[in-house]
Amino acid sequence: MNYNLELQKLELKLETITAVEDRINILKQAIQLADSNQDVEWGFDFRLRLISEEVCTSHCVESFSAFSWILDAYDKNPDIFDESEFLWEYKWMAKASYCNANISKEQIENIIEDLKSRMLKNGYSLRGYYSIVIAWKQFLGLHEEVDKYIQLREKEQRDDMSHCPACELDTKVGEELRKGNIEEALMMANDLINKKLTCAHMPFATFCNFAYYLNIKKDERASLFFEKAMEELNKMDETDSSILISISLLIHYLIDNDEKRAFSFYEKYSTWELDADDYLKFIFSKNILPLFRKGTKKDLQINVQHPLFLESGEYELSELYNYYYKQAKLLSEKFDTRNQNSHFSELLESAIIK
Repeated sequence: MNYNLELQKLELKLETITAVEDRINILKQAIQLADSNQDVEWGFDFRLRLISEEVCTSHCVESFSAFSWILDAYDKNPDIFDESEFLWEYKWMAKASYCNANISKEQIENIIEDLKSRMLKNGYSLRGYYSIVIAWKQFLGLHEEVDKYIQLREKEQRDDMSHCPACELDTKVGEELRKGNIEEALMMANDLINKKLTCAHMPFATFCNFAYYLNIKKDERASLFFEKAMEELNKMDETDSSILISISLLIHYLIDNDEKRAFSFYEKYSTWELDADDYLKFIFSKNILPLFRKGTKKDLQINVQHPLFLESGEYELSELYNYYYKQAKLLSEKFDTRNQNSHFSELLESAIIK
C-alpha cells in the first residue's frame, strides 16, 4: 500500500486518541514510516508534532533526537523549510536541556545563544529569549540576575516568540513569593487570580505556588488557593504529567493540612515521577519527603514499576523516605556539580529542616 495513505491513516488515528503517551507512540510509528521512505517533509512535520506532544509529559525522551533531526534537515534543506516553524519548539528544548543533569552547562548556554541568534535572524525581538534566560537563572538560583532580566524583558516588544502574558506574569509573581513578599505577589497576580490572563497551565500553577508559599508562612489564605488549584486541576487533561512539580506543591500543602489526602495524591501521581526528567524528579522527591517522616507502616497502592513495590502493599515509610532522599541527594549533587554552585543542595537542606 502507498505509504502516504498509511501516514494519512495514522493522522486520522491521532484525532481519536486522547492519552498523550499513546499519541506519542503513534507519531513514532509515523516518523519511522516517513524515514523508511525518505520523506523529509513528512518526517519534519511529525517530529514537530511529537515534540508538541511530549512537552505535555514529565519527561523529554524522544524530543532531543527529533529536534536534532529537524535542525539537520533545515540546514540541509533551507529552501524547503522555514526556520521560524520550529523556533517555538526550540524554546521548549532549551528548557528541557537544563532539566537533564547529564547535559553540560556549556552545552546549555550554547543552545540558548544559538536560539537567540536564530530568533534575531528571523526578525524577532529579544523578549522570548529573555524569558528563557530568566528561567535558566532561576534554575541556577541566581535571583538577582533574574530581576535584571525581567526588567530587560519588559523593555522588549512582544511578538510571536514571546511567552504569553499569563506565563510572564506568573514568573514575576513567583519571584515575589520566593522573596516572601506575599502582599505584593497577591496584588501583582490579580489578573491571574481573576482569570483575566490564562493559558494551558495558568492560573493552575500560580494557585499551586500560592498554596505552597502561604502554607509555609502559616497564612490561612493557603486553603483558599488550594481549593482554587483543585478547581483548575479538575478541568485539566488527566494524562498531562508535565504538571508534576505543581502537584508536588499541592502534596506539600496537604502534608500539613490533610495527611490522608496527601497520601492519596502520592498514590495517584507518583507514577509520573518514575520516568520524569531529572529536575522534576528532584523537586517531586524534595517536596514529598515530609510525608514519610513518621517512619510507621502504611498500606499504599504504589505502581508495580516502582523500585520499592511490594505485593503486600504494606510499606515502611522510613524506607520510602530514604529512597526519595537518596534520589534527591544524588540529583542535587549532579546539578550542583554541573551548575558550579550549591543551589540544589541548599534547596534539599531546607526541605529536611522543615
